[in-house]
Amino acid sequence: MQKLIDAYGRPLENLRIAVTRECNYNCIFCHLEGDPIGKPQKIGTMPPELTPYDYSIVAEAATKIGINEFKITGGEPLVRNDIIDIISNIRKYSENSDISMTTNGYLLYTYAKKLKDSGLNRVNISIHSLNRETYYKITGVDGLEKALKGLDAALENGLKTKINASIVKGLNDREVMDLVEFSAKKGVTLQLIELQPINSGSKQFNNLHYPLSLIEEILIKKGAKIILRKLHNRPIYELPNGAIIEMVKSYNNPLFCAGCMRVRLLANGTLIPCINWRKPGVNLLPKIRNKPRDIAIKNTIEAFKEVNMLRKPYTLYRLDTTQYASNSREIRLKIPKKL
Repeated sequence: MQKLIDAYGRPLENLRIAVTRECNYNCIFCHLEGDPIGKPQKIGTMPPELTPYDYSIVAEAATKIGINEFKITGGEPLVRNDIIDIISNIRKYSENSDISMTTNGYLLYTYAKKLKDSGLNRVNISIHSLNRETYYKITGVDGLEKALKGLDAALENGLKTKINASIVKGLNDREVMDLVEFSAKKGVTLQLIELQPINSGSKQFNNLHYPLSLIEEILIKKGAKIILRKLHNRPIYELPNGAIIEMVKSYNNPLFCAGCMRVRLLANGTLIPCINWRKPGVNLLPKIRNKPRDIAIKNTIEAFKEVNMLRKPYTLYRLDTTQYASNSREIRLKIPKKL
């Protein structure tokens, strides 16, 4: 096995796979995984470009270079009618990997057992509010009841489950403790996500952004124990009542970037190094289509090496000041490459 490490000493261990640009929701903050198309597409308007077999090539190649975590996302991955085949193929060629999925949960009740049987380990279900009206305002869909039904189905079928909640100022920022209590009751981790100014999330970012540091202060006062997750250096708060709250704070956070161990495969077959990437990525399709399997795998490994060379923390500390700099600005901190 040849493990890849970028110029900043960060290993490549995680692949986030957007299997579709289509979605049955229209969330006000959707970043669509950094896809340059900008926003999710309506169901049936943009057929998938990669097949389940293509994803088997990707999985086998990724496993050979040390990637052992796969996150399936979209759009909404469950709108693909071949999603079970996709999971099965990834599992077949990465037997010991952790395979998880992010979903809005609307269709999860139907798929939960099949997903578990196909090899899915974990599922993150987006439940941004327990209030039906607020949920609708955030997602554009009256789907809270179905999402909650999907949550129960995931737990009943043995899928390790998290609740994802993106915190939006003026909408659900006052419901956080309700979500904390609900997640503790269900016995699942609550993952709070800070908004990012990417795609749909950039349009009203200044009006909707709510710093998760404000919530962290409340959790500390409630006696939370703090541990750090390796991925993105994410802080995890454990409350005395058993609630577990994981913080995803990517916005202007150099610690988050320092702990990044992933690259992304967009639904059009393009590998990109970061959700904030705005330059051309590495197109896999010509490297795997109409090629013998061994050649396709070799080409895909080379594509991973190429995208790994593009990896760079988006937000960096400046050594000459207490401030830190984003790669989107002209002034950047230059860190020496790993020898």
